[in-house]
Amino acid sequence: QACPAATHVMVLGRHALTHGICVLFTFMAISQASAFVSPLLPASSAWSIGTSGIGILQSTSTPSQHPGFKLRMGGDSLDDGLSKKFDQERETREKMDKIFKDATSNLQNLAQSELENMNQEAEDIMQRRQEEWEAMGSKAADALTSKVDSLAENFLKSTGRSADDEDDDLDGLQRFLGPQTVAVIGNPGPLRDELMERVRERPALSVSSCERLLETRGINLEETDTLIFCGDEEALDRYTVERLMGRATKLRFVVLVSSLGTRRSDQFPFTLTNAFSGVLDKKRDVELGIQELSKERGFAYTLIRIGKVADKSGNDAVKIQYGDEMTEEVAPAAAAESVLQALLLQPAALNSSLSLISVPGKAPTQAVWDDEFLRLEGPELWREALGSVSASACRDWVKSSWSRKWVKSGSGLTTPVEIKETASGVQLVFTPLKSSYVSFKEEKAREKARDKGDDEDQDSKSKTPPKDMEGGIEVSVEDAPFPRIRAMRCNMAEETVVKETSEKIMMSSLKKDVQGWIKSQ
Repeated sequence: QACPAATHVMVLGRHALTHGICVLFTFMAISQASAFVSPLLPASSAWSIGTSGIGILQSTSTPSQHPGFKLRMGGDSLDDGLSKKFDQERETREKMDKIFKDATSNLQNLAQSELENMNQEAEDIMQRRQEEWEAMGSKAADALTSKVDSLAENFLKSTGRSADDEDDDLDGLQRFLGPQTVAVIGNPGPLRDELMERVRERPALSVSSCERLLETRGINLEETDTLIFCGDEEALDRYTVERLMGRATKLRFVVLVSSLGTRRSDQFPFTLTNAFSGVLDKKRDVELGIQELSKERGFAYTLIRIGKVADKSGNDAVKIQYGDEMTEEVAPAAAAESVLQALLLQPAALNSSLSLISVPGKAPTQAVWDDEFLRLEGPELWREALGSVSASACRDWVKSSWSRKWVKSGSGLTTPVEIKETASGVQLVFTPLKSSYVSFKEEKAREKARDKGDDEDQDSKSKTPPKDMEGGIEVSVEDAPFPRIRAMRCNMAEETVVKETSEKIMMSSLKKDVQGWIKSQ
């Protein structure tokens, strides 16, 4: 049904086969007859079968020699019939060859047409897929741009600026780019030398340096977007530091390497360091100057406090804590790498301060650096490995048992809390009671504001934390990089007052209760 020509070919083939069989049987009958007759003929007689006919011919004698014996088998009529059959078979074969040739040509043309159609359909499909991928890429780019714009807006708000500021032009948008032109300022020493070597290894950074604050005339600070101050040894001068930052009109990042103890100058052993020269107080003053200018101008800063720089063999691992903690020494390689990590790879280090020391162990990998800088988020207050105990079981215990006791009466907290469950644990959010009581000092401030024509004291208003940002503690139980429990502050804003008493009560209880629960498991 699909190919009439093929059907015709099959019918003709069947007829040809039938005729061929008939011819074969005819030859077989003649052969048997000749075998039967040949013994009866004289020896001088000969039989021959020619292509022009079939019969019995005498080759050596004449009919007069054998007058009584003459045999003919109708050879002439048989020759004519076979010739016609052969001619018909030849014509049939020629017709079949022509039909086969035509059918083959038709099939080839049909196959070629189908292949061309399939190729065209494949090209159409590829074109549609390419257009779909381009559309998806455009949507992803738009989403990424929107995310970057949102992060930029949040950053501006955190620094006290807004997108409507006068300097929010093209130069202002460049503040969100990474470091490009870096100036390293500080006294010669192992840390500065190591830092300069590592910064120069970064092909994307253009580096300049000077050994002292007053030797910056040769540096083009107007084009510098990143300043690194090495103030771990001698104290820098706040006025000069602020003047240099003022010259850097494109400033986006400032990193200050300071000393441990700037916030603990009244505690031993830092009292001895600060007793005669007041070096820690001077360094603390420089830190405050950088933080204040950051709020005014909108650049990001990182304060890295380190102990004595000493290169000890095998002391290559690092430990980071938020703020001003610890007292140990630090290797120059670790201190220099922490500066680059804060500038290039660790968002948690922006507008933050940390303490860095070296501890026994191998040099940290990037994953270790990431985990150490994770302590700055919140910031982190405590972490403890769970060992072989299941993280899932500990998470269930924190949610269903430990956290519930803090909302009961008699918990001992001076500020009540509210429980909010998270995927990895709970948040204990402080909810201080609202009071209409106004102190004598606050009443006087309001009177002065009214006398000036203001509705309220703007300074007091600026120090009031946003709604639902009164602080709290988040307890998170994690499976990676290994089973562990961490506690960090949450719901914090710049104006949020730390609830130190309640925080200490909860943290002391958490450490003790976790140890007891691990032993019970």
